[in-house]
Amino acid sequence: MKTITSFRAIALVALPALAFIRCGGDQKPAEAPSSMPSAEPPSDQAPENDGGTAQTPQGIDVATSNEGSKPPEPKPETLSDAQIAAITEAANSAEIAQAKVAQVKAKDAAVKSFAAMMITHHGAAKQKQAKLKLKTEESGVSTALQADAGATLNALNTDSGKDFDKTYIATQISAHQKVLDTINDKLLPNVKDQNLKAYLEEIKPTVEQHLKQAKQLQESLDSKSSSAPVERKNAG
Repeated sequence: MKTITSFRAIALVALPALAFIRCGGDQKPAEAPSSMPSAEPPSDQAPENDGGTAQTPQGIDVATSNEGSKPPEPKPETLSDAQIAAITEAANSAEIAQAKVAQVKAKDAAVKSFAAMMITHHGAAKQKQAKLKLKTEESGVSTALQADAGATLNALNTDSGKDFDKTYIATQISAHQKVLDTINDKLLPNVKDQNLKAYLEEIKPTVEQHLKQAKQLQESLDSKSSSAPVERKNAG
């Protein structure tokens, strides 16, 4: 009898528990989506940025893209013998014209003597070139030389100041330096006629000597200016 009572007590306790379990077992767990988005990028697509490195458009070569932006270096002008002859002719004529103005306007005896020497030496150079009977042809070099010489001549003609001597000698230093550089850099490297080449090699030392003398004259004029007494005005 006690055994039957015990089974009944157990049944009373177990039945509600079984009912609770059955009730909960009828509920299906929430189904997960058939496909979850992956946190990693697809294997067939490259990331837009790789470690912060800027991507270049397709078809552009980074190593060579900047080379085309540099302007091409100008090629040195190739001069013919006729163009070279025109340059030396223009240089000699310019020196003679400027020296004639200096002979009239210069005050310093040494400057007047220098101007006379310019007329003599460049006149002789013109005669030697004429004997070569060379054709002449204008070029960018001769055109620029004539433009500079014309501007210098105009400045000397209009200069009536007391510093004319200094102005003239300064122009001679500049002009002879340009002619010397032109002979070395453009005329001798391009000349083909042997007689014209010999002529250039003959006048080059003379141009160098003129440049040296002009610089010495400039120092002399500067020294005279610094040692000249200062004029004092009498008081009242």
